[in-house]
Amino acid sequence: MSLLKLSREILFIILEELDPHSLLCFCKTSRYIKDIVANYSTLLYRCELALSGLTDGSSISHPPRTRLDPLLRHRRGWLALNWTTEDRLRIPTPMIVGVSGRFLYHASESSHDGFFQWSLHIYELRSYRMPLVDKLRYCRFNLPFEIRQVAIDPLQNLLVLAELYLPPQNGPIFACLHFLDMWTCQRHPHAENMRFQFQTDWWGTPPPGHRISIERVQIHGKIVGLSLRLEVEGGEGTTELVLVNWRTGRDQQQRFTGDLLSFDILNESCLMVLFHPDEDEDDDSGESAASTWERSSNGLYLHERGKRSPQIVIHHIPDGRRLRSPQIISYDLPESWKSISFLQLCPNSSLKPNVSPPAGTLFYSDPSRRATVILVEFPSHSTPPGCSKKMVLVMKESFFQPPSLGDKILSWEEWQDHCIVVHLPDEAHTFKAVGRKLVFLQGVREQNCVADSRSRLHVLDFNEYAAECLRCLAPRSSTRLWNGSWSTVSQILRLDVSEFVRTSTTQVQDITWVDATEDAVILYNEHEGQTIIRVLTFGGHSSIS
Repeated sequence: MSLLKLSREILFIILEELDPHSLLCFCKTSRYIKDIVANYSTLLYRCELALSGLTDGSSISHPPRTRLDPLLRHRRGWLALNWTTEDRLRIPTPMIVGVSGRFLYHASESSHDGFFQWSLHIYELRSYRMPLVDKLRYCRFNLPFEIRQVAIDPLQNLLVLAELYLPPQNGPIFACLHFLDMWTCQRHPHAENMRFQFQTDWWGTPPPGHRISIERVQIHGKIVGLSLRLEVEGGEGTTELVLVNWRTGRDQQQRFTGDLLSFDILNESCLMVLFHPDEDEDDDSGESAASTWERSSNGLYLHERGKRSPQIVIHHIPDGRRLRSPQIISYDLPESWKSISFLQLCPNSSLKPNVSPPAGTLFYSDPSRRATVILVEFPSHSTPPGCSKKMVLVMKESFFQPPSLGDKILSWEEWQDHCIVVHLPDEAHTFKAVGRKLVFLQGVREQNCVADSRSRLHVLDFNEYAAECLRCLAPRSSTRLWNGSWSTVSQILRLDVSEFVRTSTTQVQDITWVDATEDAVILYNEHEGQTIIRVLTFGGHSSIS
């Protein structure tokens, strides 16, 4: 007996048991099934979740039929770059500013009664994927040390502040992590120690032309990753990475060093490291220990060595109680990419697998489809054939498997079919990933006007159903007006057998850099000692057609 000969009531019961992706696939095989789904809001909501690359949240007070409209508005806003709320903040140009864990922060030094101190401001960002609140949360804290980086995990009420200590004499340079409650700025109740100190391999005051910075702090569960970079004139440098258990205040017995190195904590037992190894590097521990710097009495100098192609390396994170045998999987990038000048994992702001969304969340990016995005840049004089000066590699994060005992190396030919390579304009910069979207800026210049430094905002959507959603959204025109001021074009691009959507503004005022969350694009414009911050939030009711 054919399944389609069953009554609609029985079919409805069967369809209700399917997960969103199976339901979507079923709809694509039968117009009759698609019609049934379209007439039941509960089924339609789940089908639209799969189309949008989203997964259902935890809010039981809002049934699926009431979540359908917010979901469609959220998707429409991103595909057309049509925001529904704009919040503005004008502040004196701070030392640091950014977004972490759905909060905007900025910090700077100020004078109070003749004493200098640091002030940290934290603002909760608006979201239409959660029940509306009367007032968004805001905190301000005064601190006795210079803040170099901020990371926030609201699910754990955890605020991690990074400090850099440069000794006045010929002593070691330290980085210090402070583990604080984000609402009191006191020691977090689950942290045994309020601080963790990391001694770098660098000593003394950096010579002129040398710069030491804290590149990134990442929180995942009980693990915090910290990377620092020493850079000299000309862009050469070296990066150090350490992992620490913030609850115990102890490091995880793994430290990494490399010329071009970035990282992502996949889960509490799995670390991804992207780096550019030396030809003669052979480290049995599996850790990147390629030091291309030598110290002399006048500072640090680069010791030239040959390079292999870049690698993505998946490491097992030990439990901190005892050393284990190496557990590593390496993924080689193309052999012709030895001459890269820049290499970076773009941090993804969406939730990882096994991380619960905030209470009341209606829906959020499907962690199983979360993208890993790698930026690759070549020198203008040695770009390999068939490559652009700037490219991104995009693949599902779930592709990278936890390592088993021992070492395993996969050549580019063995895994390249799991990766999308996208060529970018030479002027592309400031890359942020969220879910399966990549947000970046492109510098544009009017003809015969060298002083014009306007920017164009781009969003690339790598959700496999984004092109289908865009066709349904705007069958008449691909051009929409961005809140009456900026013209926005959404296009469907084909790469081999796959399609993806590129949304870009055609005229944007000066933007210094950009951040992105699941709900918003945050634009920063530094001008004459002030920073103008514009938070453009998608998903609410809009008066714009």
